[in-house]
Amino acid sequence: MPFIKHRNFLVATLLVVIGVISPYPGMAAEHEVIVGFHEHPGASQRGLIESLGGQIYREYNLIPAIVAKMPTANLAALRNHPLVAYVEQDTEVTSIDPPYLSMLSASTGLSAASTQDEYAHSWGVQHIGSEVAHSQGITGKGVKIAVIDSGIDYGNEELDGNYQGGYDFVHDDNDPRDDSYSSHGTHVAGVIAAEKNGIGVVGVAPEASLYALKVLTSFGSGLTSDTVAAIQWAVDNNMDIINISIQGEDKASLKAACDAAYNAGLLIVAAAGNTYGQSASYPASYDSVVAVTNTDKDNNLASSAPVSPEIELSAPGESIFSTARTRYNNYGTLSGTSQAAPHVTGMAALILSSGKLKDLNSDGEINNKDLRLELQASTDDLGDTGKDELFGYGLVNVEKAIPPAIQIHLERTQQWLAGWQAYTMENGNHHVSIQNNSLYGMISWVSENGTFRRDLSGVHIFKGYRQQLPQQIDFELDATNTSLKVVFIPFGKIGSSADITITK
Repeated sequence: MPFIKHRNFLVATLLVVIGVISPYPGMAAEHEVIVGFHEHPGASQRGLIESLGGQIYREYNLIPAIVAKMPTANLAALRNHPLVAYVEQDTEVTSIDPPYLSMLSASTGLSAASTQDEYAHSWGVQHIGSEVAHSQGITGKGVKIAVIDSGIDYGNEELDGNYQGGYDFVHDDNDPRDDSYSSHGTHVAGVIAAEKNGIGVVGVAPEASLYALKVLTSFGSGLTSDTVAAIQWAVDNNMDIINISIQGEDKASLKAACDAAYNAGLLIVAAAGNTYGQSASYPASYDSVVAVTNTDKDNNLASSAPVSPEIELSAPGESIFSTARTRYNNYGTLSGTSQAAPHVTGMAALILSSGKLKDLNSDGEINNKDLRLELQASTDDLGDTGKDELFGYGLVNVEKAIPPAIQIHLERTQQWLAGWQAYTMENGNHHVSIQNNSLYGMISWVSENGTFRRDLSGVHIFKGYRQQLPQQIDFELDATNTSLKVVFIPFGKIGSSADITITK
């Protein structure tokens, strides 16, 4: 029967009401459970379940577990078997959102908005400084993001270019279109990667690749087993980041899946839950997951936010205008940690696509652990100094991870010294790009703490005798743990010039 395959909660509720399944656990004939084993399942593990009258629905490869329907009378024997690590009921997960959704019609003029209006309509994206990265061509391109939620309405013109596929675990098919009453997954996806296309809104990472993993029904509920399967899909399909704006119970299978995905190199970002001052929810509370809380335009903690030591980062989450299902005219407003988490996910995508991530933990690799450290360091501290239970490390700030480019116009003036330009570099490696316009050449004169550094200084020639020379010159200067002053000295006719871009 279809309802058995998909374990639909609405149908199950009806069956309880009419008495097919008893509402009392002690009287229930069968339970749908996740069975964890000490080793990855093989013939022995499958045979055990079948010998006890179980029906297997799904076998995981990410964690050593099987999803099955078991006779209640045989659960104790299953739990006590030496092959078995745990047996837990397949419980409900839900979306994290308020019980309302304010929709705005496309007739408000959003369909013809200017590019600048995109940022004005996306206050959270603008508030964390995303435009600083966008102006440098850093847009999340090439980063693969799995959105575990209610699906994505890929027909929305803000998302159709970035949507790359996914899977529907509710209906077991390849069409994870969002059918939720609140457009939950579509809204989350828009915060992450709504396209910078001159209409409506813009996402934090407007060229990131989105993959919809639908685990929630149209009513916003789903199953732990499908969530685990979605995490496994993300690992199997080489995702870079997982965004989870859903909550459920603390389950051994869910924790194991998150831990395995994190150990496989994925960054997992999750909404901490709208718990109104109570502890953060799951899976956000697991050590392998980045728990994100929500703030308003004044950087105050939202009233619905949790208070919990697991809180790691803060991001805008109040009155967030983003994409919605096309039946709701493409846009809508939601509030909560569900809206905060995708801001962090988008920022992580920007950092990955920037090529600026370093081996911050000095383990010889650049991976998700370094990305997590970069996110923690790229914050504005709120609340108590350092990490706290309200704001975590603080409000994420793209500009701290991806500083704005410094633009210097170098021009040969009549008074030669007046044309010199100086810039001081500190705290990290700096890339210098010189685009010549009409200079004959220039000198980059470098001193370290007042001492001339001949090895770092250079003479750059743009015009040679009967030969074509490069008109763009790029080099690096490492100012880690020191201070370098660079003086750019132009040579050429009066009025000749070059443009210098310095990025960190």
